[in-house]
Amino acid sequence: MDTPITDQRMFLVTYHSADTVVLAVHGEVDLDSAQPLRLALDEAARYGAGPIVVDLSGVLFADTTIVNTLLRARSGLGERLRLAAPSWPVLRLLRILGMGSVFAIHTGRAAALRDGPVHV
Repeated sequence: MDTPITDQRMFLVTYHSADTVVLAVHGEVDLDSAQPLRLALDEAARYGAGPIVVDLSGVLFADTTIVNTLLRARSGLGERLRLAAPSWPVLRLLRILGMGSVFAIHTGRAAALRDGPVHV
């Protein structure tokens, strides 16, 4: 079932299939708007044992809050957490903070679901 969650600046849709969860994030992710993403990642952690893909292609703005949120999720999920198609603002932030080797980063959703990690 698809579950949309919205903040005034961020829109999040969760897709469930078999034991996989995809979280598609759109808009701005910062201190004031990240709570729905935190909650969705916590919920996804309880869903099966398969990959949890966070599609970041629709993120227009992000600050370090998104990185902290993803790091927190990764501490519990390990390699289950995969990032897909980070937008330029997210990719730039990940590179500046040296996070390319921390997260499994993929070119798109399909790659995140089937491939091993690609680091930035």
